Amino acid sequence: MDELKNPQANPHLQTSAFDSDAGQPMILCVVPSTADDVRFAVPEKYVELVRAFDGNRSEDEAIEHFQNANPGLFEKEWLRRLIQKSLMPKGLIVRPDQDAAQAGTSVQPKRGFLYIKLPILPSKVVDPIARMLSFMFMKPLMVIGGLLFIISHVYVYGFLIQLDTVDFDALDTGSILLILLFSTLATMCHEFGHASAAAHYGCRRMSIGWGVYIVYTVLWTNVSEAWKLPRRQRAVVDIGGVYFESLALVALLLAYMHTGNPVFLFAFVFIDFSILTTLNPFLRMDGYWLVSDIFGIVNLRKQQTNWFQDIAHKIFGDGDQPPTTNLTKTAKRVLAVYSVLGVVFLVYLLFVLFDIVVLNVASGFPARVTTFAQDLAAGMDWLEIVGGALEIFWRAMMLIGATYMLISLVQRVGRMFAKVGALRRAALQPSAN
Repeated sequence: MDELKNPQANPHLQTSAFDSDAGQPMILCVVPSTADDVRFAVPEKYVELVRAFDGNRSEDEAIEHFQNANPGLFEKEWLRRLIQKSLMPKGLIVRPDQDAAQAGTSVQPKRGFLYIKLPILPSKVVDPIARMLSFMFMKPLMVIGGLLFIISHVYVYGFLIQLDTVDFDALDTGSILLILLFSTLATMCHEFGHASAAAHYGCRRMSIGWGVYIVYTVLWTNVSEAWKLPRRQRAVVDIGGVYFESLALVALLLAYMHTGNPVFLFAFVFIDFSILTTLNPFLRMDGYWLVSDIFGIVNLRKQQTNWFQDIAHKIFGDGDQPPTTNLTKTAKRVLAVYSVLGVVFLVYLLFVLFDIVVLNVASGFPARVTTFAQDLAAGMDWLEIVGGALEIFWRAMMLIGATYMLISLVQRVGRMFAKVGALRRAALQPSAN
């Protein structure tokens, strides 16, 4: 392997302490990127290694300098792999011929985030509004908001409706469009909730945009400066969107009580389901970051994979191998609970997909398509055509989303079993020789 010639620490690299519950101090690294600055939370020792690259030392010399300062901590080949497979691809260390101002690259899986990411409201619009609304995150007002959330849900689900009476398949086109409008407005409230929470703690340069997550269109809020906050404050920023969106639910309930129009009640349930999805800690949405920030577990998904690998090592591999999870005992216990509940969630999700999508939507989908085709052949005006097409379209999107999610679940379980199988084969290999 050819040695790198005089690489150096990225001169544009910015570092600050990162509040987490890792087993060693973590540092927040900010490096430039072509689209937006990229942020990584890495162990403090990694940053010390990065600083060893001063532009005068070769790769071997920088590694030797680091090892002299940290005797017996890391093996040379392990450090070499860390440099070439992580620190350089992330842009923490750059080559002499590399543009350091454009070096930052996220190595996270693409499907874990947004396929498409387009800004729609710049910071010059978002920041003033967020600062104006930041007073909503004073503790007394948040307590009142939480009480309203609980009371409204008890009233809706305990007195107004039963879950088996909420049949979205019975909605007509006009009602669906109205519910989608309410949902869009509530989602915008959600994004300004994140921005306002961040503004409450002094963050600036926030923007709101549109993107595609899996097969769904979503809005997102850039609150990058929140990474520098203590984790408890980061958690408030995480929950700020749901807090504002729950106030929209209260407004819908009041509208239903005033008018008696069931569309407002349907919108309440529809948006509530969206909130529940957002709070799901097993998707990379608000719930995921909330768990990560409250318990200080950096890169929660990767730590979960490491935990399963550690368990597999104990069962099938070398039980004396050091654990791959770099967490305190408390965080490890939380990670264990999170991982077990994640498996339970997968089973529950399969049940929900079958019960709601397959039995409710998919069962009537072919007949609805056939009826639309027959009506179209018999003659329909353009409003009827648009209405019928929209009814088919939103049902088709539910089926596509459910199918994609099912495939993802199967692949995820398959990868997990594949890793366990590999560890088992590796454990049995010595006896076969």
